[in-house]
Amino acid sequence: MYVNEYIKNLYRVKFHEERDQVLRLDMNESPEGLPAEFVEEVKRKITPEFLATYPQKNRLARQVSAHCGLQADQITITSGSDEAMRLAFQCFGEQGKKVVTVTPTFEMYGVYAGMFGMEHVSVGFNADFTIPVERLLEAIDESTGIVVILNPNSPIGATYTDDEAHAIVKKAGAVGALVLVDEAYHYYHTRTFMPLLEQYENVIVLRTFSKLCSIAGLRVGYAAGSVQLIDYLERSQATFNVSNVGLLFAEEILKRPDVMELQRVAELEGRKWLVRQLEGAGYHVLSLEGNFILFRPRGDAARDVVAALKERGVWIRDYSSGLLEGYLRVSTGRIDYMQRFWDAFRATD
Repeated sequence: MYVNEYIKNLYRVKFHEERDQVLRLDMNESPEGLPAEFVEEVKRKITPEFLATYPQKNRLARQVSAHCGLQADQITITSGSDEAMRLAFQCFGEQGKKVVTVTPTFEMYGVYAGMFGMEHVSVGFNADFTIPVERLLEAIDESTGIVVILNPNSPIGATYTDDEAHAIVKKAGAVGALVLVDEAYHYYHTRTFMPLLEQYENVIVLRTFSKLCSIAGLRVGYAAGSVQLIDYLERSQATFNVSNVGLLFAEEILKRPDVMELQRVAELEGRKWLVRQLEGAGYHVLSLEGNFILFRPRGDAARDVVAALKERGVWIRDYSSGLLEGYLRVSTGRIDYMQRFWDAFRATD
């Protein structure tokens, strides 16, 4: 039986462990989620008839477009921003061409490069954790098909300036390459590159409701771009790619900027609190933009710290290679959740 060679030889890490009884600080989810009263209010709108109906995305697309200052046909709603990434590679990823990113970055860009037969060219961060913009520009040439910039970057949290973004988009446009601007962590960092869409035809901006909006389990995101680029993405989508429940929660969240602001403020307070504890105890901490921090443990290898915390029901992430070798990453949230992490961590220290 035929198997696509790119799929056959693709290495994937699966995340199938049960995580419902642990403090989840390993995947940059919101540890506490949305306010319980808000969730209950939205749940009351879910009727048997509602669940029996095929989903319609137009209402959320209009809300998102107003939220972003765009036309409704410049938005497509996707199953998280992860689906939007895959659709962009499926539509615009020419086999044999290069995907240019920095490294470290979100792992799925390398996965999709391999899945669609593209060469992943990753430009290493500078040793001081700044983005190597000049080297990134040098890597964009006639063989480049897609350039990816995350603003803020994950997992480091570094950001691009407006001038840097314009330079990257112009260089990519000159060689016929698409630029994917991943703004998964946008609400933790107010600068957005949505205005690039007014000037350039080769840009798609990706966002998700999984981070600040705290509905990762419902898989809702969106892509924004020119009418033509969004039309191509929609042609390649499944007929019904996002559930009614996911659409409903996203719609209600956008109606409640006060809830979004409460989420933002609570996470920032928790992040600053944890940084103070770690720095006060003498740890080197990297805290830039995004709902996470990085730090180096003392003595024990980072992997051992992760294992010890896991025994206490607290999950975080470590890095075993590259610029972040030896670092731990902790997703951040409300102060009481950060206190739970800190107490567990001190017990292992």
